[in-house]
Amino acid sequence: MTAWHLITDQFPVEQRRDVWRDALEKLKLPLDHLPEDEDFFAKLSCLKSPLGIEFARITSSPQEISGRLMKKVDAVWLIVLIEGGATLTHPGGKLELAPQDIIYGQTGIPASLSFSTKFQVLYALIPKSAVNPRLITPLSFGVLHLPGRSGIGHVLAGMLKALAETFGTLTEEGPLRPIDMALSEFLMTALADNPHVQTARGAAGIRSMALQRICQIIETRLCDPDLTLEDVANEYGGSARYLQKLFKEVDQTFSGYVRNRRLERCRHDLINPTFAHLGISQICFRWGFNEAAHFSRAFRDRYGTTPRAYRQSAGLADNDNGDFLVPPGVTAEAVAATRQFAE
Repeated sequence: MTAWHLITDQFPVEQRRDVWRDALEKLKLPLDHLPEDEDFFAKLSCLKSPLGIEFARITSSPQEISGRLMKKVDAVWLIVLIEGGATLTHPGGKLELAPQDIIYGQTGIPASLSFSTKFQVLYALIPKSAVNPRLITPLSFGVLHLPGRSGIGHVLAGMLKALAETFGTLTEEGPLRPIDMALSEFLMTALADNPHVQTARGAAGIRSMALQRICQIIETRLCDPDLTLEDVANEYGGSARYLQKLFKEVDQTFSGYVRNRRLERCRHDLINPTFAHLGISQICFRWGFNEAAHFSRAFRDRYGTTPRAYRQSAGLADNDNGDFLVPPGVTAEAVAATRQFAE
C-alpha cells in the first residue's frame, strides 16, 4: 500500500500555497485560487488501495477546488463531505452540500467545489479499471449527487467516514481490500439507479440500461452454479430471447459474461488476504464453478497463468485441506479434480 502525508505548517509561510497546489494536483484535484490568508492551513493523508483507488482525507481552511488539469486522467472521482459545508457548481446547476453528502463524476467534467468554512472530506479517485469489468456498455455521466442521510448514500457515507477516521491505523494492504471492492459495488449500484446516467440516446439507450440492470441481477447470483438465462429473465421480467438479443448486440453471450464475472471474483479472492484461509477449491466453488477442468482452463485462458501460480504471486499459499462444506451439486470427485487442475 502506498501512503503519503502532508501538513502545510511544516513549510515556510511563503511556500505553503504552492506546496498545497502541487499536492492536490498529484491527487488530480485542480485549484483555481487560494485565499490570501496568512492563517491558511491544510493537511492530507493519502492511501492507495490494491485495486488502484487513491483515498485521501483532506482537512483545510476555506478554499475552492476547481478548474481543469492539463493531463487527461480516465477515472471516476468521489467526495464525501465529513465536516463543514460546501457549494458545488457544475454544468447541471448549483447545489449546497451538507455533511455526509456524496458527489461523484467522471474526470474532465468542469466543476467547482467551494468551501466557505473549515472542512474535512474523504476523496477517492477510482481508475476505470476498477469499474470497467462490471460495465458491459460504456456509461456517460457528468457530476452526480448522492444524499448521505438516507438509502444507499447513508450506508456509503458511513463506510467512508469510518475509513477517514481510521486512516492512521491502516498500515497493511489487507484492510483496504474489502473497502475498495465495496466502493466499486456501491458505485455501480448508484450509477445503475441514477436516471441522469446515459449510455446512448433513444431505443439504444433504453436497451443499454436494461442490460446494465440485468447484469446487476447476475452479479447477485454468481455463486449459484445452477444459474440459467431463464432464471435471470424471470427475475428481470422479460423473455430469455430478449436477454439473448441484448447480449448479442454488444458481442457477448449470457454464458460468457457469467463466466468472466465469476473468474474476476475468483481472481480477487485468490490474492485477498481476507480469504487466505480458503483453498483454491473453496474459492472456485463459492463463485459458481462446479467443474475442475473448465475452471482451470478458463482461468489460464483469461489471465495467462494457473490459479495456484496467481495466488503465489501475491505471496499467498493454497490451503486446500478438504475441510469445508461442498456446495450443492458439486461432487467429491470434482473437488479432487479441481485441486489437481489448479496446480
